[in-house]
This record gives sequence, C-alpha cells and structure tokens, in this order.
Amino acid sequence: MRTTFSQLKQQLNELQNIIVVHGEDAFLRRRAVGMIKESLGLEFEQFNLDTLTRAPMDEIITSASVLPFMTGARLVVAEDYHAPDGAEQREREKFKKYAQNPVYSTTLVFDTEVCPGVIADLPQVDYVDCKKLPRGMTEKWITAYCRKQGKVISPYNARLISEFCLDDMTRISTETEKICCYSDGEITTEDVELMIEKDSELKLYEFANEIAVKNADKAFALAKGLLAKGNTPPALVSSVYRTFRRMFYSLVSSGMGQKEMASCLGVQPFAVAKAREIAEKFTQVKLRRALDVCAEADRNAKNGMNGNAVVNYLILRLISL
Repeated sequence: MRTTFSQLKQQLNELQNIIVVHGEDAFLRRRAVGMIKESLGLEFEQFNLDTLTRAPMDEIITSASVLPFMTGARLVVAEDYHAPDGAEQREREKFKKYAQNPVYSTTLVFDTEVCPGVIADLPQVDYVDCKKLPRGMTEKWITAYCRKQGKVISPYNARLISEFCLDDMTRISTETEKICCYSDGEITTEDVELMIEKDSELKLYEFANEIAVKNADKAFALAKGLLAKGNTPPALVSSVYRTFRRMFYSLVSSGMGQKEMASCLGVQPFAVAKAREIAEKFTQVKLRRALDVCAEADRNAKNGMNGNAVVNYLILRLISL
C-alpha cells in the first residue's frame, strides 16, 4: 500500500508489518513514526523498542527477528538506512527474504528522506510519503498550535509564517514555538517579520522582484544579506540563475497547471506560484536576456573571477535590461 502522511491516521489499522516512511519533511516523518508507535500500544519500551541509525541490513533483520518481551508487540525503527556501495543487490535479497516471512510480532519501520532502491517497490511493504503538506494544512497546524499555547493568530499571519518557511513543517514547528514564546496574547505581522528569518529561496524571489521594479539599492541589500548568511558568490549566482530560469519556464508555459509545472521542475507548487507572480513583471524577451546574463555570470564565477565583482556586475546588468 502507498499512502501519505495526511491519510495515515485513517489507515493505521491496515498497515503491514514493514513500513517505509520517506519524504523531505523530517517533522512529518517523526510524526508518522510516532503515530505508528502509538497504534501498537508498546509495553516495556526499553526492551521492545529498538532504534537503529545507519545500520546494515543484517543488523536490522536481527533486531526485527527478536520476539517481544512479555507482550505482543515490538517496534524496530531503522533511521537513515543506506546500503554499502556495491552491496545493494545483496542487501535487497536479504530484505526480500525477510519481507516474505517477517516476524509478525515485530513492526519494522524505515525512516528515510529518500527511499533507497534496496527497500523500494515490494508488495509486502507499505510506503508512507511525507512530502510537504499543502499550504492550507500548514496554516491550520499553525493556528491550532498557537491556540493550544493561548495565543491568537490571524489567517494572514499563519499564512505568512508558512510562506516564510516555504511550507516546511520541520521549520514551521520550530519557528511557531519560538514566536509563541516571544509574543503576548496576539501574534502580529510585526512579530512574524521580526522573529522569523525568511527562507533563502523566498529572498531570491524578493531579489528578482527588486530587479523587475529596478530598485538597485534593495537588490544589492538582498544580495549582501544572502552572502552574509554563508552563500558563496558562485553559489549565489547559480541560485539567481535557477530562479530566473524557473520564472522563464513558468511564463512561457502559462497554459500548464501549477501542480504539473511543479512536478516538471521538481519543486513545490508554492515555488511555481511565486515564480509566475514575479515573472509577470517581465516580458518573455527580458527574461530570455536575463537568462543569458545569468549564464555569463555563472561561467565567470566558476572560472575564478572575483566573486563579489561578478555579483555586483550581474545586478547592474539585470537592472539595465
């Protein structure tokens, strides 16, 4: 069975004994593993819960083969499993053999960002996809958490927190907890803007917007801020190039749906929506020229030219389009 985090609660009783929890959102993966654990009603956890990190398949199977202590259930959680280089086929054969005849008192859960081929696509295994939640669900979570902490937050400010964190629940949970500790009764827009650092990807779209409206001072300030956060000049130039390329594709493919475009580009729907919003301030011709300028700057940065000079010249060239 393949399911998602959003559907997991309704399907807990239908899960098999081997489950792969995968996806980019670490917060959701932790929650999914916690829900599975809670559904088992574990007793004597010091004996019946085993968490293994980067363990080889032999160690995982050995642990999964242990019978529970004085109860009916045991849980083994294998975190960040990776097969040794060159051993993928052997590891898969071991896993397939166990999956065909598992110890039914043991629930074996793999917790991994990317599902490796060794444990993928087996009928005896269930897969829970913990990709980023839709914006509406993240906003509901923020609102509910704030309410539990005795705080009031408007739908707009809940949306702002989610946007600043690019809908990543790992970061949303941390930032929402922090802002609840800081704020008094009501969480204001000023609180959000003061306490939560915008994700670098969002700042890149702000940078593109300042280029569109030809505000050189703000564009330079944003670039300086991104460099101060640890981005090297070549990395920043490459990021600007990717951002403008995404904007160009979103503009020339305006007939394509947001989800379809996001799938083609390998990004979240939010990124496509933001790219289209900023791209509409340019013409296709200007975006095509911007890509040429970015490509030239990318080559110069990678060929050893002074990084800060390349960034500054890139901004001036983009502003003058």
